[in-house]
Amino acid sequence: MYGVILAGGSGTRFWPKSREQSPKQLQKIVGPGTMLQNTVQRLLPSVPIERLYLATNHQQAIETLRQLNSYGFFSDHLIAEPSSRNTAVAIGLMAKLLIDKDPDAVMGVFPADHVVTNSEAFIKTLQKAETLAQKGYLVTLGIPPTRPETGFGYIKQGTETEGGAYQVERFVEKPDPATAKQYLEQGNYFWNCGIFVWKASTILEELRQHAGNIHSQLETIAGCLQNSKGKPSYLELNKKGCGLFYSLPNLSIDYAVMENSSQVVLIPAQFGWNDVGAWSALDDVSEKDSEGNIISGNVLAQDCKNSIIQGQNRLIAVLGLKDTIVVDSPDAILVCAKERSQDVKKLVESLNENGHPEGKQPSTVKKPWGSYTVLDSGPSYLLKRIEVLPGEALSLQSHQHRSEYWTVVSGSAQVVLDEETLQLKVNDSITIPKNTKHRLENSSSDPLIIIEIQFGHLLDENDISRFEDRYGRC
Repeated sequence: MYGVILAGGSGTRFWPKSREQSPKQLQKIVGPGTMLQNTVQRLLPSVPIERLYLATNHQQAIETLRQLNSYGFFSDHLIAEPSSRNTAVAIGLMAKLLIDKDPDAVMGVFPADHVVTNSEAFIKTLQKAETLAQKGYLVTLGIPPTRPETGFGYIKQGTETEGGAYQVERFVEKPDPATAKQYLEQGNYFWNCGIFVWKASTILEELRQHAGNIHSQLETIAGCLQNSKGKPSYLELNKKGCGLFYSLPNLSIDYAVMENSSQVVLIPAQFGWNDVGAWSALDDVSEKDSEGNIISGNVLAQDCKNSIIQGQNRLIAVLGLKDTIVVDSPDAILVCAKERSQDVKKLVESLNENGHPEGKQPSTVKKPWGSYTVLDSGPSYLLKRIEVLPGEALSLQSHQHRSEYWTVVSGSAQVVLDEETLQLKVNDSITIPKNTKHRLENSSSDPLIIIEIQFGHLLDENDISRFEDRYGRC
């Protein structure tokens, strides 16, 4: 089996920990690693690393590869989409890629940010699904509901076919509370967990029949895939491919194919699945104290019950809370009733509509070379902590509207300033005037940390003119 991980989500219901520029799948929320790393680890017994593929957005490509480097993931198995076109396009493109390599390829499709607690049962279910997929079925896994959940789509089970699978009577969109209660009581409705197994040839044929406007463009778009300019190199679309990609409809695979195909079968699956779709989902997958609280970080909690309190470095003191969620981050804090956790997405939409950068951008921004954190800002200055990973370097660049002042606080730096190359150690400082070409590089084996003060009347990340860049951003 080949594995295709879909990692393009934004995870806005997990704000402020998850944001558009640093989404849920790249965060440590449950388990030893990030959600993405945990997903890869779960798949490895069934899918060798050389058969693992991943679709994400262009913005997250390098951080995704960095997180998967220790697993030996092949960087040219990652497709960086120029924008989101939902799951039908991503799955179709991956199927085309796989069938060109292996005409008999069976592919499993997996979300990057779900939790599975029973790995043994998960592997056995995949084996059963692979057997059915080889016979030409489109296999979807359904989770028996444990509560009248309104946040999931449902699948209605039909008559039994073979191999422990059932025909699908219909797919149902997210129901209202009364309908969800009926589904739970009837016992023949299952949560749609978004995990599918099929032959690449089968899903392509079904796309041809039911979503011809997508299928007709897949071969041309696949031919437009190229290696990215930077290092590490992944697959991205050229200009022609991007234009075709933007023209495709924004459809889920459920809507494009699964609701219309006669080849769909359902395998009821019980392997401790949870989509961890909102903060309240931690109740099902995290350890609690004697009062039902889930607490992490620098927190002092007294007389609190059934609450989720996540701190970071600064102290969070809470008193007398019940059924409440408190999540701290360096630049924003969330306080909400646990029953309203699904509505955090609406809160983020309001932040974005009102121009709050905290809605999309975290305080620490990941870059191909490392990260930066905004520590303070004023009308004409910006204070940053910049960390450059060993062996990495910022682009050779200049700024039209600002000057910069750097001080090394950890590690050693190699600085290019116009035609001069300088070596800086801890406590050394340097001034970068406006319109001066400069580059910061860490050629050592230890992290480099500098404090940067920007001065100017326009302090904007777009005020960068790049002349050389090892990550293909020129």
